[in-house]
Amino acid sequence: MTRQVNPYEIHGPENAEHELKKAYNCVIESETTYFGERITIPGLEPTEVSQTYRRAFRAYRKGDRLAAERWARTAKHLARAFWHEAKIAYLEPRTSELPFLEGATAEDYHLHEHSDTTEDLLNSVAEHIPPGMTEMPEEMTRYLNRARKHLDELEEPEYRNELLRAERIKAAHEYGRVLECMALALEAEAMKKAA
Repeated sequence: MTRQVNPYEIHGPENAEHELKKAYNCVIESETTYFGERITIPGLEPTEVSQTYRRAFRAYRKGDRLAAERWARTAKHLARAFWHEAKIAYLEPRTSELPFLEGATAEDYHLHEHSDTTEDLLNSVAEHIPPGMTEMPEEMTRYLNRARKHLDELEEPEYRNELLRAERIKAAHEYGRVLECMALALEAEAMKKAA
């Protein structure tokens, strides 16, 4: 019996098309949120998502499938991080407008990450400088700082809204994934140049 390959389990050049398709959907979801609500968040430029996606697509068109896959994954996670940012920015000033029940579980808010493991992820990626560089690129440093800021907010005693807490953990986790994928994408580009 032949085992069906699950595209969600594959990472690498053979998965470029699949990741580009997923990234496309995430980019559109993210941009729709920012466009529809006209949300502005200091320090965040929503067009970074589509620029990252376009970088993936350019790599794909050049035949650099490994870089395309990695940049597409970066765009996907960046779109998700920005979507969580938009949700936080929308909800924070409106927490008293809509009644809610306290005591939600992680499952109720689709929270699969934890603040401690997300902190571990951030610490791990903070130590990884992409090959050929002497320090982490500015945008990666910015994403790392935003992620840490989200986790720091959880330490504030008055920050008790469960949905906001969940969204901050999700945003921080997605930024951690952005950093992982971006480092791999930069590495793939460096390997291509070296070849």
